[in-house]
Amino acid sequence: MKPTPQFTAELRFHFREHGPDRWQTFKFGPDLHRRVPMQMDGVEGLHTVGMWVSEEGTFKAGETAVVECVVIWPEAFSPIVKPGVGFQLWDGGFFAYGIVLERINEGWPNEA
Repeated sequence: MKPTPQFTAELRFHFREHGPDRWQTFKFGPDLHRRVPMQMDGVEGLHTVGMWVSEEGTFKAGETAVVECVVIWPEAFSPIVKPGVGFQLWDGGFFAYGIVLERINEGWPNEA
């Protein structure tokens, strides 16, 4: 079951830190969900973010996707997440840049 999202974001895929021997794509399969490490401006370190899309797809460098997101450490991210905050996605190297489009207050425990 998909949880209530905490924010929406636009991703722009670049794969700059992935060499030619690595996949240069990112896929959302039939479950429309992926979890990857994220580094968000204002929060130190890498932390897991769950992302959901509205339809299955494979993304290449230069392409964008709008995702609904949930973090697993809401206490650290709650004071930071707001429209315009940037972040990067990581998988053995940063491969996408994201920007928060909207904070969804109902998705944050004890804040709705």
